Amino acid sequence: MKANGLSNVLILCLGVCFAPYISAAEISPDNTNIQYHGRWNFDAPAAPWVVWQGSSIVVRFDGTKITGAFDVSTRKKQYRVVVDGVPNAERLYMVPGPGTYTLAENLVPGVHTVELFQETFTSNKTTFRGLEIDGKLLPPPARPELRIEFFGDSNMDGTSLYSEKNTGDSGTYYAYPAMVTRMLGAEMHLEALGGATLADRGDNNVRDFIFSENFRDQDARYRSGFKPHIIVVNAGANDINGADENTIRQRYKDVVSDLRGVYGPDPHIVLMNAYGWDVKEPANYSPDVVKEIGDPNVTAFLYAWLWEKWHGSQWEHSGEAQMLMDHLASVNPEWKRVNPVEIVDGFGRNGDFANGSFEYQAPFGAYGWRYMEDGVERIKDSAKAAHGDYFIRLDAGEFVHQPTDATGDLLPGATDGTETYTITASIRGTAPGAQAQVITEFQGQQIWTRANAVTATFDVTTDWEEYSTTVKSVAGTWTLFNTLKASKGTVEFDDVRMGLVGN
Repeated sequence: MKANGLSNVLILCLGVCFAPYISAAEISPDNTNIQYHGRWNFDAPAAPWVVWQGSSIVVRFDGTKITGAFDVSTRKKQYRVVVDGVPNAERLYMVPGPGTYTLAENLVPGVHTVELFQETFTSNKTTFRGLEIDGKLLPPPARPELRIEFFGDSNMDGTSLYSEKNTGDSGTYYAYPAMVTRMLGAEMHLEALGGATLADRGDNNVRDFIFSENFRDQDARYRSGFKPHIIVVNAGANDINGADENTIRQRYKDVVSDLRGVYGPDPHIVLMNAYGWDVKEPANYSPDVVKEIGDPNVTAFLYAWLWEKWHGSQWEHSGEAQMLMDHLASVNPEWKRVNPVEIVDGFGRNGDFANGSFEYQAPFGAYGWRYMEDGVERIKDSAKAAHGDYFIRLDAGEFVHQPTDATGDLLPGATDGTETYTITASIRGTAPGAQAQVITEFQGQQIWTRANAVTATFDVTTDWEEYSTTVKSVAGTWTLFNTLKASKGTVEFDDVRMGLVGN
């Protein structure tokens, strides 16, 4: 591949040169028709490199195939190719060393837009060496007008995004920052890494992220050139084991001060924290920190930690994305959704379940009732479903569960003991003698403290019938866990609903 994609093309311009496209098979990275997103380094314009995940390359061309040459330093990385706005179902893996990768081929003849999105962070560089296109490179799409930057820890970087059990691959394309960015029709910068604190953990802290294009090196003079309208900081959870509350409060203030020093007074800064996972969680006091800062352009946003003491999957990230969208719209009505939701809201609202009829699933397969990996079958059969097109089938001993906000308002706080939950489901057995259970457990503010289980057992027929159970709350409950289980035989569930009265 030639270092300069214009080496075979001579363009003479007298006055103003108008060229709707450049005819070239080989495209150098310094071609102005390649659009870059994220913290790229252009010290060598023909060999730019990037470290931070969430960065991408966008090109528009008239042709049917495009390949790219890249040099991945030391560790394998994952990418997502998006063709004409549709993400490929499979990720693209790049291995260490130089290589050429097909980004898209066998496209319908005509104009296409292709984005290569870096899903993972490995702290090593990926160097872009150029493109080969079988057609004509065109000017790229217009850049989005709205810009949003994210700084944070493992929740933000999509750790374990492809697993419900805190294993498997990470990724950022279906993590909440990228989903919110696409819903807003915005442009994103993302600097986040598992284990990150607000300050004082070597290189792995938000204060250092602000001043680093490659994670390892910091420079107080560094400026990415990105001018965000919104900055979201999702960190603080990892600080609680090494610092007391007063120290963490000051760290939040220091982060905001650093951001103001770099980006000025105009961006709206969101301090984002989860509630309902630990009695010392920063969500207890981050709203007070915002009041102490006294900047009207800084807000606190709290979301529910509605999963295990692990990381959220794509499904939970969809719930976070919906909640963050709601917050941003409350801050500025112009920050509204312009693109459709990619994954249905993963959090149950108003005391109900999310996806109680099992109609939706995340791209990696989860559907909001953990754990799909344990033998549970999600059946598509509109003729046999009690509601919609899908239902689930559990063999004896198998179960799924879903946590919900116990007060139903998706705000921090516990039940007072006056609440009543009515759970209703359509259930049947595949053979006579089947038995189903609905188990309700109550969890306090600290995760993995489920207790006081209440079990409703139903002897079910082979026809769909509606079964209900009513449960009184336990005072001090933050999160309600409901489990659907086959205690005898094979049992099918559909149209699972919950109503909340009280509080």
